[in-house]
Amino acid sequence: MNDGLASLDMRTLRFLQFLLRTSSVTRSALHLGISQPAASRILARIRDLIGDPVLIRTQSGYKLTDHALGLKEPVDAALLAIADVFRPSTFDPLQSSHCYRIASTDYGVAAVLGPMMEVFAVTAPALRFDVSPLVPQSFSELEKGAIDLLLYADLDTKDDLLIQKLFDETYEVLFRQGHPLEEHAASNRALTPQDVSPYRSIEFNFPGTTGLKPDTIMRQDGDGSNAVFQQPYFTTLPILVGQTDAVAAVPKRLAKQVRKLTSLCSAPFQPSCGFPYYLVRHERSRFNPAVNWLRARAQEITKSD
Repeated sequence: MNDGLASLDMRTLRFLQFLLRTSSVTRSALHLGISQPAASRILARIRDLIGDPVLIRTQSGYKLTDHALGLKEPVDAALLAIADVFRPSTFDPLQSSHCYRIASTDYGVAAVLGPMMEVFAVTAPALRFDVSPLVPQSFSELEKGAIDLLLYADLDTKDDLLIQKLFDETYEVLFRQGHPLEEHAASNRALTPQDVSPYRSIEFNFPGTTGLKPDTIMRQDGDGSNAVFQQPYFTTLPILVGQTDAVAAVPKRLAKQVRKLTSLCSAPFQPSCGFPYYLVRHERSRFNPAVNWLRARAQEITKSD
C-alpha cells in the first residue's frame, strides 16, 4: 500500500473529483473554497500519489490525461463508499427481509409475536422470525449476539441489558366446560386460591437466569401438594385441563386466545396478583434501526390489546 494513502483526506478526494469533472484547477479551488496555491499543492500531491500528471496543458487548453479519464468512476465510488460509512442506518420494513432472532416462551409468542403477524402481513411482509426456547442460557446468547432480543417476565438480568416493559399482565384460571367452578365463575367474582384448592393444579415452570422456577400463584399454603403437573409450556394446557377437573392459572392474554379456539372456560383469578412483561435486548442494539422498529411495534400492538 502506498504510504502516502495513510494521510489522504476527504478534501484531496473531493478536489480530485471536481478536477476530473471540470478539468480546471481554478474552478475546483473555487468550489471547495480554497486558495489557488492550496489547490496547486493538492494537485502536486495527487500527481505524486498516482504517478500521473492528471492535467496537462495543450494548445486548446488544459486536458485530463488518459489515466485521469479512467479515474472518474473509481473516485465517485470511493466518495460514495466513504459517505455510506457515516450515513445513519435506516430500516424499511416494507422492503426488508430481515430475520429477527428471538428467545421466548410459548406465552411470549402467543401474547406478543402472534398479534403482530396480521399487522406485519401488510406492513412488513418479508420480515422473518427465528424463535428459540427461552432458557437460562438465552441471556448469555443475547450477550454474545446469537439472539437479538428476548421476551421475559422477570428482572433478574444483567446491567448491560436494555429492558422495556410492554404491559402488565393478570391471571385467569382455565378449566373445562361443565367444571364445578363454572357456576361459581358466572357470578363474575374473581377466584381465589381457596376456591381452586379442592382441584388438582397444573403449574407453569418459567425460565430464570439460573434455571426453571415454578409459578406458585395457585398454592394456598405454599407446599404445592395439589400440583399434579409442572411443565414449561402454556399452549398445551388445553389438552391437560380439557378432560379432567384439573385447573391452571394462565396469563389473561393467553386465556383470551384459548377461549377463542377451544370450548374451555376461564375466570379472573386474584386480580391484585400479576406480573409485568418485558422486551429485553443488549446495549449493542440501542441504535439498531431494525430492533428499534420491532420494539416500537411490539409496544404499540400489545398496548392496544
